[in-house]
Amino acid sequence: MIDRIHSSASSELAAAVEQARALEERFFDLSIDMLCVLGFNGYFRRLNAAWERTLGFTVAELKSRPFLEFVHPDDRERTLGQNGKVRGGGQALAFENRYLCRDGGYRWLRWNATPDHSQQLIYSVARDITTQKEAEVERERLVNELRSALAEIKVLQDILPICSYCKKVRDDEDYWHTVEGYISHHTNTRFSHGVCPECMRTHVEPELERLERE
Repeated sequence: MIDRIHSSASSELAAAVEQARALEERFFDLSIDMLCVLGFNGYFRRLNAAWERTLGFTVAELKSRPFLEFVHPDDRERTLGQNGKVRGGGQALAFENRYLCRDGGYRWLRWNATPDHSQQLIYSVARDITTQKEAEVERERLVNELRSALAEIKVLQDILPICSYCKKVRDDEDYWHTVEGYISHHTNTRFSHGVCPECMRTHVEPELERLERE
């Protein structure tokens, strides 16, 4: 009797363990995010299907080479530094780098990772943020274009239209004013009129001589 109860309990426990393992496997395989287990030796130990969907390489191909070979050359130094911190007991939180795709392009990934020193493993989850990065680049481009346009507008505002003949100045409402009137209206400047030496010689003195002759 006791043996049958023990056997039944063992069977139920084994079934529960198997069910839990199956749920874990299913969660791992169906996850939208890129889940992986990385050995301290730099090789992937386990990867879910999201890796194949995102990068185009098979799981076997990704596990056959050191992970660093898939990292963009410009990101490798930072990635090695972060990997060293995790192996040293730290965690990777929102770490970003670029990974090679089968077609030769790169995808931006954002990582969270934590170590398991007893097993010499790093458990990680990565998310593809390439679309977000491209949107940030596009937003920066638009901001720079806007800044350039505003700078050009400021330059145009600093250009004062003036008539080549009468020397009147045009305001923003398309009215024409004398230079004195325009400056007096837009600044605190007030004019005191005089005669420059050139005008004295070419205009005033000849006019005085004419009056004296009369």
